[in-house]
Amino acid sequence: MNLRHFAAVAALLCMASAAHADTARCHVIYGGEEWIVDAQPTAQPYGVASRKIGRYFEFKLVYADLPEQGRFVRAYAYGTSSGTPVLIHQASYRPPFDPRAGDWGFTGFQYVYEPSKSSELQYWCQWLP
Repeated sequence: MNLRHFAAVAALLCMASAAHADTARCHVIYGGEEWIVDAQPTAQPYGVASRKIGRYFEFKLVYADLPEQGRFVRAYAYGTSSGTPVLIHQASYRPPFDPRAGDWGFTGFQYVYEPSKSSELQYWCQWLP
């Protein structure tokens, strides 16, 4: 391997580690399936899209890093049984985030209920420094 190839590999490894650094990750459980939802720092929290979870839910995870408000993570759950997403749960967290993954992360184990269908979504989030 020549020096140019070595430099290219080293640059790719640095970019890969930077892509995984400073991440909030939520484990969302619904109907026996688990979804992983990751969020990296953004200065545009309103532009983050929600993710469809099963038939009756959408889940959005926002990790914002704003000049005046600072850093925060917000988890949103939407009920979609009416065809239009309706906010049914919002939780906000500020640093320092607990990096432990074995104790249900920094959120604890959360339960969210969709009122018209009695469906249950569960989630917990961890900090990946």
